[in-house]
Amino acid sequence: MSGTMTTDNNMLTVSELLETGFIKCTICKSVYEDPRLLPCLHTFCHKCIQKIIEIENQTRNLNQSEAANGTDDDNEAKDLKKTENRQKIICPVCKSPMEVSIKDKKSNGFPSNTFMKDLSDMYDYKHEKERHCEYCKFDGKTTPASSLCLDCHDNMCQGCTGAHFRTKVTRCHKVIPYAHVQKGLYDSDIRDFQTPMCVQHTDEPMNIFCEKCELLICKECKVGNHDDHKWSKADKAVLKYEVQMINLLKGIQQQIPSIHKYMQFLTNYEKSIEGGREKLTNNIKKQAEILHDMIEEQKASCLEAVNKACDTERCEVQVRSSNLHTAVTSLENNEEYLRNLLKHGKPEELLTLHREITQRLTQLTHMQMDGINARLKTDFIPGSSTLRNIQTIFGKLSIDHVPLKHSESGLAADSALQISNMLPNVRNTPELIIEFNGEGMSDSKEVWPTGVAVTKDDNLVIVDRDNKKVKIYERNGKLKQEIQGKGENKLETPFDVTVLKSGDIAVSDHEAENVKLFKVTGEHILTITDGIKYPRGITTNSKGEVIILDCQLRQVTIHDPKSGHLLKTIECKDAKDIKVLVDPYYVGVTAQDNIIITDTASPNIKVFSPDGKYLANYGHYGMRNDEVLQPYGVCCDHYGYIFVADNQNHRVHLLLPDGKLSKFLLTKADSLWHPMGLALTENGYLVVTEALGKVKIYKYI
Repeated sequence: MSGTMTTDNNMLTVSELLETGFIKCTICKSVYEDPRLLPCLHTFCHKCIQKIIEIENQTRNLNQSEAANGTDDDNEAKDLKKTENRQKIICPVCKSPMEVSIKDKKSNGFPSNTFMKDLSDMYDYKHEKERHCEYCKFDGKTTPASSLCLDCHDNMCQGCTGAHFRTKVTRCHKVIPYAHVQKGLYDSDIRDFQTPMCVQHTDEPMNIFCEKCELLICKECKVGNHDDHKWSKADKAVLKYEVQMINLLKGIQQQIPSIHKYMQFLTNYEKSIEGGREKLTNNIKKQAEILHDMIEEQKASCLEAVNKACDTERCEVQVRSSNLHTAVTSLENNEEYLRNLLKHGKPEELLTLHREITQRLTQLTHMQMDGINARLKTDFIPGSSTLRNIQTIFGKLSIDHVPLKHSESGLAADSALQISNMLPNVRNTPELIIEFNGEGMSDSKEVWPTGVAVTKDDNLVIVDRDNKKVKIYERNGKLKQEIQGKGENKLETPFDVTVLKSGDIAVSDHEAENVKLFKVTGEHILTITDGIKYPRGITTNSKGEVIILDCQLRQVTIHDPKSGHLLKTIECKDAKDIKVLVDPYYVGVTAQDNIIITDTASPNIKVFSPDGKYLANYGHYGMRNDEVLQPYGVCCDHYGYIFVADNQNHRVHLLLPDGKLSKFLLTKADSLWHPMGLALTENGYLVVTEALGKVKIYKYI
């Protein structure tokens, strides 16, 4: 190394670094033993990784047992079954998912972290422990070691040290006393002599860098497998990568304060949420109490008016009833008197009283009852108690998100968080793993592989448009199955394909104006026609729903995978309510279920939220950077990288999660010719189909 990485005056010395927790595994809390570097750049002891695998196995076996006992769905049980050669684990530090090789017990597919191993060895040298002379062992003796040969990496006693200096082969070796090592007198010498040794040729140091394979190798490896490759000495090759790492380090160092600042902003924001919740709750309760008091007052007023009206009317009725009772009593008495007088009275008696009787009877005959002229009528008409009226009276609760100002979040306007800096490094030249021709058993035309998808067991599903077939290949290129459909379910002009969560496949058949679902064995399941006219691209989201891109209606429809029923239509409009799609071809989804569409019109790539909001776009018509001649297939990996096939420019664009161009991942220089469909395997390899039938699989991380 040239030393440019240690220009920070605040950096610890090697001796100081060894006494920190830097060389200790975060799982076992001990100094690293056989440290292994994970893709997320976190390091653990190999034995600790094995423990993680064992825990994952136990959890998986438990889930598999529960799935077998608790469901009749065979597909769910199959999802829980681990693959034969690899297994997924989660990094305990950053929670990133990754795959380990089950068969490769020695490394699990993770490289040795030679830097951490060398520092751990150095830590071991600098601390007292029981060491024995390795040469005395040959004589059956157990002698304490006092020195270390940096050339041989052997422990030696004082006597053997003297003999080591007297031997012609070893007299120039660097032998250092452990007593001096522990005082830090030989730190730089130890580091100078620490050279990684080849795993295959254990006596050979790895000091050659193969530029094609981007691997550090020994001279034996160079002669054996890399002789025709361009190479350079490690000390020269490192200059390029050191500059690259320094630039990446600067990017990360610039991000860390921003992230800490943003974390503080989020902490404050979380506190403000609680404060806002308390204030809002109090306001709502206060409004409820005010309205409750007003309602109680109104209730009391209404009840008082009702009682007053009813009591007044009752008094009137009681007075009239009493008067009538008195009158009827008087009449009844008069009637009884007259009746008896007429029956038993003498003429003299009648004549004596006739004047008074006639006057009274005349008065009674013309008597009118003191009745009532109007009847009391009471009623209560409730106010409208609809939800809308209640909301109007009570008050409207507003819950929404408003864009943050940069000053609020603490971030500069030109330094928004670039999570892409934390993405895994992409190879300068993706490694071509396998290549084969997508020929079928009875093709009558040139293969035209417009669509590609990958099953859970890494079988490749290829749509051959011109031969009107769907072909299923094993990963090694062996043809397993051809699907053409029968009768009314026969494929007319298939274009694209996706694999459903059930393991079945859905094929867009654009001239037939439908999407057909098949089992991988070829049996037709159902046909989707609802809401589509001329389907091209097709994919599935995280819910397993079928997403269909219609190039004639210039919209996207989302369907239930079991019934085919239309769930949602996304018209792909901008903020001005204008449709932005012109001649769309393919559709993909991100991990957040945002929808990515390739369109021949500029801008070429358009991104929509799951509910249809127009989020972003990329690319213009042309041949330069950020330009596309004819965008075809699109896909997105779980890191957030977006891949776009530029058919006429013979290249695959690699976009960052924010939509910015990272690089041209593949070009004509990589023998790429008219790429069409793109897909990703379960273990993160990129599948590319080319015009006239070639299928290629690349390792890009």
